[in-house]
Amino acid sequence: MNYTASDSAHVTSPSTIQCDLLPMDHIYGMMVVNILSTVIGTIGNALVIGTVPTTLSLQTISNYWLVSMAIADVSVTALGQPLFTVWLGLQIGDECSAIVSQAFRLIANMSCAASVMHLGFISVDRCLHILRPHDSSAFRTKKRFKIALTIAWSVPAIYAVLRLTVSREGTSYFGVLAVALNYLVIITCYTLIILKIRKQGSASISRRHPGSHSVRGMPLEHMVERRVTITIAIVIVIFTVCWFPLVYLRSAHAEENFGVAYNWARALALSNSSMNPWIYCFRIAEFREAYRRLLRCQLKPVYKSESGMEHEMDTPELAVSQEGPNAENTV
Repeated sequence: MNYTASDSAHVTSPSTIQCDLLPMDHIYGMMVVNILSTVIGTIGNALVIGTVPTTLSLQTISNYWLVSMAIADVSVTALGQPLFTVWLGLQIGDECSAIVSQAFRLIANMSCAASVMHLGFISVDRCLHILRPHDSSAFRTKKRFKIALTIAWSVPAIYAVLRLTVSREGTSYFGVLAVALNYLVIITCYTLIILKIRKQGSASISRRHPGSHSVRGMPLEHMVERRVTITIAIVIVIFTVCWFPLVYLRSAHAEENFGVAYNWARALALSNSSMNPWIYCFRIAEFREAYRRLLRCQLKPVYKSESGMEHEMDTPELAVSQEGPNAENTV
């Protein structure tokens, strides 16, 4: 069923279609942002989803968390943002589709909520690995990973359904509270991680001999762990910048989920789903190489031994960078 923009009313009932009569320049601007994000994000997240399962050295619990988050992000870029673009495009003709609006809201709310929860679980995973490197495998088991993964997807699915069926004001406050609690977990984890890494750095410098660059040595392990942790921290900071306007509007004006500012905030938040894969690419050399191999349809690099025989080779630095010198917790 279609409605004209002039027929719509700004109410909080979840069953009522809100069709904001946005200025044309804002509509075109949002459509451009969403189309670019759709293309860039879908390609990037597809690379993450395809890279980890086909690269043996990347198959760790930490990286499978990234794969799961990429699935949530690609749902936004490949489904949510195209629907949002169509919803905006219909407004050019003063029309609004109930089906498009509801489908967009369902997919966007579920996928974006899943991304938020994934960041929290990823922070806990990194915290356990950094703080308890020798016995973290006792906590980070496949069974617990599957349980956490189920929670990370089931709770957002329930939230998305509630968002469509109950008061927007109520679910807005619930969403803001959930994000706040999630960020409390993230901040706590990264505070502990930073303190631990600084302590490791001081200890390794005091023990290090000049010219020592062993892959198994503490200096290299500490350096790579710090780089991976900083990469995840960058993901969280960019996520915060992209999502803060929407979270603020939903908390300060929970009953007014409409208008130019609100829709630009939605566009910015949705665009965050296209950024993470390229952060990994620019920050982690192993992901760049894995992307290249996947694009060349070459699952593993090949090297020749002294006997002249060809062998498949996994990147040794990658095992150190993702899970330390002990390659436990592979999936």
